[in-house]
Amino acid sequence: MIGYFSDACCFMLNRAFSEKYTPTTSERFTANVVDLPGGIKKTLVLREVPEDSVQTLLSNKESLAACDIAVFVHDSSDENSWKKAMDLLLQVASHGENSGYEVPCLIVSAKDDLDPYPLVIQDSTRVSQDMGIETPIPISMKLGEVNNLFRRIITAAQLPHLSIPETEAGRNRKQYRRLVNRSLMVVSVGAAVAVVGLAAYKVYASRKNTSS
Repeated sequence: MIGYFSDACCFMLNRAFSEKYTPTTSERFTANVVDLPGGIKKTLVLREVPEDSVQTLLSNKESLAACDIAVFVHDSSDENSWKKAMDLLLQVASHGENSGYEVPCLIVSAKDDLDPYPLVIQDSTRVSQDMGIETPIPISMKLGEVNNLFRRIITAAQLPHLSIPETEAGRNRKQYRRLVNRSLMVVSVGAAVAVVGLAAYKVYASRKNTSS
């Protein structure tokens, strides 16, 4: 979990909401059981990563190997908060594409009880659509409205292919690979036709020599 997630962690532990914001300066872990439909229970373990620790985390190629999902939380009333969350999302998505350890991602729009910054709503929706992930999930810890956040985190982790972000660079690489694969297929088919043609010619020549 990256961003303003401390309040959500407290909610998960059934702790009272606090008006006082305490920035995360070190990693925190929170765990609790989440009830799913059908009486199913899942244990959700949240690891809160401070913003300034993300680059250190991603310096290890396999840092996301054990991660089931990454959640990026921003203050919907603060444009700067969204820009930081978007930058972190791009870093994690790029790291996954380059390392091969891609993880599903969700964007959470916190403080939904406050007046949202208009450009944040528009931009965050556009970014999520461009990257092929779910639109931001609005929540308000103050009002106790979490919008089934923890269930949605588990669902996204269980269906990772639906929430893996794709950067423009990653999309271009995939298109290039597809073009190369198609070219190789055409070359392969051409070679096969040439071999068949050569074999047919040899048979024809052999029969012609025999008949003469």
